[in-house]
Amino acid sequence: MPNEKLLRVTQMNAIFLDNEIFKALMQIIQDTSRFLPPGCVSPFEPELNLIVRIAILKNSVCSNESTFGQQLLSIKYNNMSNFKKALYVLGNCFEYIKNRLEFWKPSHKVNTLIFKIHMILVLLNFINMSVFLRNGAKPLLVERLLGLDQVYATENAPRLFEAKYLARELLWNGFIEILVHILPLINYHKIKRTVRQHNPFHKRPTYIVLNSRVMTMHSKCAHCGENPILPHHMGCAHIFCYVCLKGNQTADSKYECPICEHRNPNVLCDKVSVI
Repeated sequence: MPNEKLLRVTQMNAIFLDNEIFKALMQIIQDTSRFLPPGCVSPFEPELNLIVRIAILKNSVCSNESTFGQQLLSIKYNNMSNFKKALYVLGNCFEYIKNRLEFWKPSHKVNTLIFKIHMILVLLNFINMSVFLRNGAKPLLVERLLGLDQVYATENAPRLFEAKYLARELLWNGFIEILVHILPLINYHKIKRTVRQHNPFHKRPTYIVLNSRVMTMHSKCAHCGENPILPHHMGCAHIFCYVCLKGNQTADSKYECPICEHRNPNVLCDKVSVI
């Protein structure tokens, strides 16, 4: 079974899991450092990224000849040596070197050379991914440069998916795609107003019509709850963002103020004083 050819999706899932593990660890660091003074950690963020990456590689590739993502999927490198381990770790330090040189000496000639090397690596990554999609081996450029081969780490059979499972996944994915396209088209305020009108127990609140309104730093948009941008009103005492008010009135000609239920679609003026 170790000689079974790995699925492309298995190798890509291992890369995805490695990236998610790195993001999870960085999120923990950000959560623990958010109580420190502002700007205390941000100057050293590239160093923190490098330390976390090296720590992950030290406890995965250098110790078990496989990344944590590969270990979760029971695969490993079958021809990893100490020299290749060192080169594997150094290959993950290039991004840090590039960023730091750009920060320390932005106009130095070395940066031009580093930028050209970076562009060459981007092109090689694209070529390598194209080759991987064709032959199903070595999805990472560092694996192809070092000649690393991935094999199954155990005698377990490769993952098999039943037709019922695949059909269920396709059904749910299709349903989610439909929701993503349909939900933004639903006018919830119009539905809420229609239900409210047919409710015999609902009592409309009293509202005050003002000739002028005053906007302060504490004023909030009656629709989005944020500080109003281009403050407008519709005849009641409440202030809206221009986009919030005009957009709702365009979508619903009978749009009401969500706070006082005042309705006056003909009023859309910008006579809001700011103090």
